[in-house]
Amino acid sequence: MDILNEIAEQHYNDLDDLLAFISIYDDENRISGYQKMMSVNRLEIRRAVCLEIGCGFGVFAEHLARLGARKVYAVEKNPYLFQIARDRLAAFSNVQVIYEDILNFKAPEKIDIVIHELFGQLLFDEDLYVLDRLSFVPSFFLPDRAELLVGAVNSKEYVDTTVTPAVLQNLEGCLVSGLFDADGLEPVKHVMGWSPGKNSYSTQCNVSALKGDLLFMGIKIYYRNKPICRTGVCDNWSFVWTPRAGDVFNLEFKPAERGTEVIFKWVE
Repeated sequence: MDILNEIAEQHYNDLDDLLAFISIYDDENRISGYQKMMSVNRLEIRRAVCLEIGCGFGVFAEHLARLGARKVYAVEKNPYLFQIARDRLAAFSNVQVIYEDILNFKAPEKIDIVIHELFGQLLFDEDLYVLDRLSFVPSFFLPDRAELLVGAVNSKEYVDTTVTPAVLQNLEGCLVSGLFDADGLEPVKHVMGWSPGKNSYSTQCNVSALKGDLLFMGIKIYYRNKPICRTGVCDNWSFVWTPRAGDVFNLEFKPAERGTEVIFKWVE
């Protein structure tokens, strides 16, 4: 979904986020995976103080409330999403919807559990970095680990009359999401990972052991080492493709004014 007419930049950004959440909530596997994770931890959630970062429509905050959380803070910085969440959650006396950037949020009490979904297609390419900059320290995060992985395939099995070898050649050095359908694919080599407070936003990855001239990258999300979601199963995340131009690449993420800047370069 795209906005086609000219509107003020901030208005465009806010509405673009709203439309993004519509597609996010179409991913039933993602919602099911998160709700299952919360239900498995219902004993910890019951009577706990919970916080959802970037609550969107408030779907996960509602699930926390229904599981018996003593208090749920649903924090959202987008004005349209905030209004939707506030209306959705108005019937829950144990939920407070807050219009605030999470980096400016001051917790009024000890936060036991933080639930979040800030993962980009390449793990760090959206807003995941904010979890390292919170003004409070929760007892634990849901989920608590994720990784970016890479695999390789033979491009001859994927090119067609539209995405031809010539097209791929012109995409060298570019990371392109959703370029090919990838049913049944699963990347195998670890590139980099996320866990609370233990993050590096740059890496160098050697793919010499992988066979194939076309790389694809995807993420896998865990809680207590149990998979919650992954690219190829949860539609919210598409595989990211790039023609192979060597055996070693650098990948770096830098927070930008909106989202995160991704720097990718082959070095060998």
